[in-house]
Amino acid sequence: MSVSDLPSNPAASRRRRWLIALPFALLVVLGIGWSFAWNWGAQRAAAEVDAWIAREATEGRVWNCASREFGGFPFRFELICAAPSVTFAGPTAWTGRMSRAHAVAQVWNPRHLIAEFEGPSVLTETATGREITANWSLLQVSGVGREGQAERVSIAANDYTLAEGGTTVFSARHAELHVRHHPGEASGTLDIALRFAGASGMALNTPQARTSGVAMAQAAAIAAKSIDGEVQASVTQVPPFRTMPAAERLALWQQAGGRIDLELARITGGGGALSASGALGLDAQRRPDGRLDLAVVKAQPLFAAMAEAGLMPDFLANLAPAMMMAGMPTTVDGQKASSFPFAFREGRVMLGVLPLGKIGPLY
Repeated sequence: MSVSDLPSNPAASRRRRWLIALPFALLVVLGIGWSFAWNWGAQRAAAEVDAWIAREATEGRVWNCASREFGGFPFRFELICAAPSVTFAGPTAWTGRMSRAHAVAQVWNPRHLIAEFEGPSVLTETATGREITANWSLLQVSGVGREGQAERVSIAANDYTLAEGGTTVFSARHAELHVRHHPGEASGTLDIALRFAGASGMALNTPQARTSGVAMAQAAAIAAKSIDGEVQASVTQVPPFRTMPAAERLALWQQAGGRIDLELARITGGGGALSASGALGLDAQRRPDGRLDLAVVKAQPLFAAMAEAGLMPDFLANLAPAMMMAGMPTTVDGQKASSFPFAFREGRVMLGVLPLGKIGPLY
């Protein structure tokens, strides 16, 4: 009798088939379970968006989408909002509109949201029809929050422009803003960091520049000169982010004893630099109160570059030599500089011990 004539073992054959089929069965079960979990998470995300929109409405900001679509299965949650808009309620109501918003959160980290917006964005004042237009080649927003409250937000834009009435009032090759709640401090204390590169202002968009090809080429060459800046500061006693007039917000901030701790503000261009630091608030009469320390390196080329970029009037650039004579000699990063220690007390402005004049309420 040959080996092939021996009876086979049916139980062993069945075990082999189960061992082969088991991984596929587990994958099917996991896939079905993941699908249910993703759909449950997507429904919760949609409910959170609706709850956030409802909370925003109570703060005076009414958000809307022409259409809303959820997707991203299997590893992301995605929200696509067509023609998003927001209306700011109040005595001077404004409405902002964009073309499209696309927000994404990973399934394993739904608290971290990344959104991309398509421009332009148009902000319209309801009563007067006044329009302010912003545009960009790329605008991204990254936020981390908990229970509908943002803990930190970052905004980055490339080729950003801000215009009103056909006149560009500000543009930058790149700009970014970072805001977070200060670690270990009350929720009303915010850390703020702002940076921009390749900035230009109103002087680059005169009627001649809009109509003359040569002037436009010159404007582009000027814009290519880099006027860069950065600000790092902490602001205490920030009022709630509900819609309110600027004067009311400032009043609440002053009454709570709010302060701006300016760690660094710096503008560079033309080989020169202007830096500032200090701490400022408002006194009971709504006047500036505190100190502001300025230092300027190579004022003449810096001011000339800022004037060329449309960020400073020409007459101020021409005053650079006289201004430097009023400063005190110092050094910044090993370079000769002039310092200007300003003090604001009881409506008086002092440069060191030299009185400069008085300043009234800001609002």
